[in-house]
Amino acid sequence: MHRIVLGFALAFVVAAPSADAVIDPPWIAPATPTTGDIVSVSIHGGGCDAIVARPGYPQVTRNGSQIRVVIYGVRAYDNWCIYPAGTYTMPIGKFTVGDYSLTVDFAYDGYPFGLTTDTLGVIPFSVSGAAPPTPVPSLTPLWKCVLLFFLVGIACWELVVRRRRSI
Repeated sequence: MHRIVLGFALAFVVAAPSADAVIDPPWIAPATPTTGDIVSVSIHGGGCDAIVARPGYPQVTRNGSQIRVVIYGVRAYDNWCIYPAGTYTMPIGKFTVGDYSLTVDFAYDGYPFGLTTDTLGVIPFSVSGAAPPTPVPSLTPLWKCVLLFFLVGIACWELVVRRRRSI
């Protein structure tokens, strides 16, 4: 009896299709957003899965600090994995200071069962206040003295050159 079960298990393993579907976990950019930044979500995929355009997609909904993005795509099986690898990037907006959770879902036609939705990932992120302004370089007293001596030196040089020309 054990041999029969083991034989069926081996047959199912050999007959199982290979997993060529490639959609990497999504990520946001910038990685540490501030209040002035536009936050975008990026998804890399290809092989058996591809993101395509469809009316009504992508869908972005927000409920407080919970954001959900649903993108539409196609999923192929077995020998029909012909889609090139690529990265899809979509801006989702600007946010105020706080902690957020972004859920990215992939919707596709799962024939014969209709529209199927898979969660690609949940990305927690925090938005901080505006980045501090970068300091503007200014002249220190030492550099002011160096600049003054440089300008005096150029003025003296011009006087010497003019005096030689007039002679």
